Amino acid sequence: MLLDEVITEYLYDCKAKNFTEKTMKNKRLELKKFKIFIEEKRAITELESITPHDVRAYLRYKQNQGLQPQRKVKNI
Repeated sequence: MLLDEVITEYLYDCKAKNFTEKTMKNKRLELKKFKIFIEEKRAITELESITPHDVRAYLRYKQNQGLQPQRKVKNI
């Protein structure tokens, strides 16, 4: 399954659970950053190809950035 499809379904599920707009905005932003990292740095586009190592690499990447406050990124 494509990562875009999974993200879309996850966000739909969150909206159905009545998450606040602020929470939804934060989720969209963080998932967009994760998607960019996975696609550009790891060359992965399908969910099944993501490994725990890839997720740890993303977390290290975020830590190396100092976990800066969220910046605006174009919506998914």
